Amino acid sequence: MEIQVIRDHLDIVKLQEKMNDIVFDYLDTSNNYPKAMKELNPLYTQVTTFYKDYVDERAGEIPSANTYWHLFIDCCAKLCYFLAASTYYSSNALQKTPEKIEQLLTIAAFSLPSIEQEENEQLLSAIFTLYSEVVEDEEKTTSLRRAVLEQKGAVKQCLQQFKLFVDNEITR
Repeated sequence: MEIQVIRDHLDIVKLQEKMNDIVFDYLDTSNNYPKAMKELNPLYTQVTTFYKDYVDERAGEIPSANTYWHLFIDCCAKLCYFLAASTYYSSNALQKTPEKIEQLLTIAAFSLPSIEQEENEQLLSAIFTLYSEVVEDEEKTTSLRRAVLEQKGAVKQCLQQFKLFVDNEITR
């Protein structure tokens, strides 16, 4: 399902609904990780492409930290985490893409806003736990944790981190 763009903005409500449905159907209730990965991938591609195009059309200027962009980056961080988790637990995919999972978890951590709120604090903890499992390097995990906590989940910085990520991701 393609998420609509309305007046230069991705329909964040539909994106959130679709992602929540996939997470509920294939991660929370059935542990069908390959199916979750297959369903989340097109959303991930659409979100990263949309954001790159949006920022590029504005000469690289990061959007303001208003409510829409706060919801957008929150959704993007969660999408990256769920895609990383579903890929990781689809063990055959992990063997082919451990760097990809590490990158998804890194950007999920750096782009998660409002990390002081309980829900996001718990998600950040889950991100660090999975990251530690994937990289098997406690020093690297501690370094990521420290850098993310220094950023404090400021929306503008989260949007900037996501821009750097999608610029790199889409040019590969």
